[in-house]
Amino acid sequence: MQKDILHGPIARTLFMLGWPLMLTNAFQMAYSVADMYWLGKFIGTEGIAATSLSWPLVFFLISFAGGMSVAGTTLVSQYTGVKDTEEVKKSAGQVFTLLLLVSIITSIVGILVTDTLLNFMGAPDEVIVRSSPYVKIIFSSIPFMFIIMTYSSILRGWGDTRTPMLIAGVSVVINLVLDPFLIAGIGPFPALGVAGAAVATLFARGVAAAACIYLLFRGKNTLTIGLEHMKMEAQKIKQIFKIGLPASLGQSMVAIGFVIMMGLVAGFGTVSLATYGIGTRIVNLLFIVTGGITGAAVTMMGQSLGAENLDRAGKVLRTSILITTGFLLVCSTVLFAFSEQAFGIFSDDPNVISASSKFVLAFGFSIMGFGIFSSVQSAYQASGHTVPTLLMGLVRLWGMRVPFSFILAILLGWGVSGIWVGMGLSNYLSAALALAWAATGTWKVNMINEKKTVLLEDGRA
Repeated sequence: MQKDILHGPIARTLFMLGWPLMLTNAFQMAYSVADMYWLGKFIGTEGIAATSLSWPLVFFLISFAGGMSVAGTTLVSQYTGVKDTEEVKKSAGQVFTLLLLVSIITSIVGILVTDTLLNFMGAPDEVIVRSSPYVKIIFSSIPFMFIIMTYSSILRGWGDTRTPMLIAGVSVVINLVLDPFLIAGIGPFPALGVAGAAVATLFARGVAAAACIYLLFRGKNTLTIGLEHMKMEAQKIKQIFKIGLPASLGQSMVAIGFVIMMGLVAGFGTVSLATYGIGTRIVNLLFIVTGGITGAAVTMMGQSLGAENLDRAGKVLRTSILITTGFLLVCSTVLFAFSEQAFGIFSDDPNVISASSKFVLAFGFSIMGFGIFSSVQSAYQASGHTVPTLLMGLVRLWGMRVPFSFILAILLGWGVSGIWVGMGLSNYLSAALALAWAATGTWKVNMINEKKTVLLEDGRA
């Protein structure tokens, strides 16, 4: 696979690297689906509400960790491309050390402020009583989550997407098996209720994190490091923050923006909220596939940029755009033709099913634009220039989607249809913005070359 990344057929290599990422993304979705299913079965509406209340907090943390771990993929892929094994190991070790320290601090602070955060969100007391233990246990699992995400990002940069998939699969199976036992108290297990779902997640993530640590230091036929590679160096830490902080901030701001969008939709009643929830769930299922392709593109472009093969990096970007937009065009067409049947899988409410056609007509075809947008963002992540990804993400959501939706739905009185149109417009316009940004070619300068330039200017090379 290492040879194919730099020299093999581009489309085939994207699929070979991408399908494990698709399964990994699906496994991650299975965590929340499993918790919701078993809590709804054994606890009821209050159990689902308790975990739903915690989701914005959890999503924010996942976004933060995911953004910081981008540095691991970027640096490891570029140094792999230039065949500098020692720098690969040092980059992996220092990203791992830094994010482990950050995760421990985040976990402790999160546990201490849980009740304050839940009260600030304005939830009913009976929901907070159930949510508080759940959220505190989830916060205690944050170091495990960061370890898993960091290790996965390091291996993706190196060109191994299958090992993270296997680890995620084992973790999800453990969570699926433990959930009913710990929630309902089956057999020798205590009935922990909502907290039981969190304990199952904690244990599953703990096992997965232990596997990641073992493989990182003692694995065979994979990338391994020693303790000497975890020693922090000022220049390397600066690189990590330069890449990771903008990506982390961007993903976190997007998480907050989608909470705002949820609030706008909620103002138009339960039918609109259900339509939005089902529609975005269907779209997110499609993004499992495109996310695998763009994730694979990050690895291929990162290694190509490290090897200074700019022509191949450009071809990878163009191929990624063609594959993602083509796939989303086909899916949008099918969804438009069978919108009522698709929405009917999730709801038997005739009002929701009737509203689905307007949602798909206004928003459905625009997801092709997101295929372009995410492909261009993957190019900037591969190069390590994440400030443009931050700016593009902020403009798409805060400069386009939120204001367009508010103006059309509220100020112009289009109702919830205005939100659907605003969402669609933001996808089309952000795709045009991304293509214009990519045309500047700024993503073709990698972080390794920038580091060499700095060293030369300082007289150290």
